[in-house]
Amino acid sequence: MAETSAAPRSRTRGPPRKRPAKKPALVRGDAVVHRVLAAAIDELARVGYAGLRIEDVAQRADVNKTTVYRRWPEKCALVRDALHFMSDKKPVPPETGALRTDLLAIGRTLVEIAKAPRGRSMMRMMVAEGGDAELATIKRGLRKERQVIPLAALRAAVARGEIQAEADLQLLLDTFVGAVHHRLFFMNEPASPQFLEQLVDLLLTGVRRCPKRWPEKE
Repeated sequence: MAETSAAPRSRTRGPPRKRPAKKPALVRGDAVVHRVLAAAIDELARVGYAGLRIEDVAQRADVNKTTVYRRWPEKCALVRDALHFMSDKKPVPPETGALRTDLLAIGRTLVEIAKAPRGRSMMRMMVAEGGDAELATIKRGLRKERQVIPLAALRAAVARGEIQAEADLQLLLDTFVGAVHHRLFFMNEPASPQFLEQLVDLLLTGVRRCPKRWPEKE
C-alpha cells in the first residue's frame, strides 16, 4: 500500500504588518533657500550691508558658498530677496469700510513689524547705510511694493467720497509712515494706539482742508 504524503503544515501567520506612512517629500531646494535667506537677514542685522559677506552667510546657513553664488551671483540680489523673505505674511488690505479705521489698521501693522528685533535691526541698517547706491535701489523697490496696499486703501476712500480726488495720496501716506517711524526709531518712544489715533485724525483734518497738490518747483 502506497504511503500517502503528509499534508503540508499550515503556518500560522499574524496580521499583516502595516507599512509606515510615507513622509511628505521635502523640497530640498526650498529648504536650502529659506535657510540661506534667514542667514542673510541675521548677518545683515549683525554687520550691515557693507559688511555682509557671502562666505559668512553660507557658513551661518551651513551650506557651501557655491550654493549661494549659484542662485545669487551678486550680494544685492541676495539682500533684496532676504528683505522680501522677512515678511512671513502677505500684506492684506484692511477693508474696514472707512479711511480712518483703514489707516489705523495700517499703522498697527507698521508698529508690529517695527517691534520685531529683525525689523528694528533692518531699519537701523537702512538708516545708517542709506547712502549706499545698491542699498538705495533695493529700498526703492521695497518701498514701491509695500505701498501698493496702503495706496489702494486711500484710492478706495476717494471712491467713497471721504476725501477729494485732488488729494495728494502719496504725500498723505509718506507723512503717516514717516511720523510712525520717527516716533519708533528716532525718538525711541512707543507708537501707542492713542498716538496713532491722534496722528490719523490730524492727517485727515489736514487733507480735507488742503486737498490739492502743491505745484512742483522747477
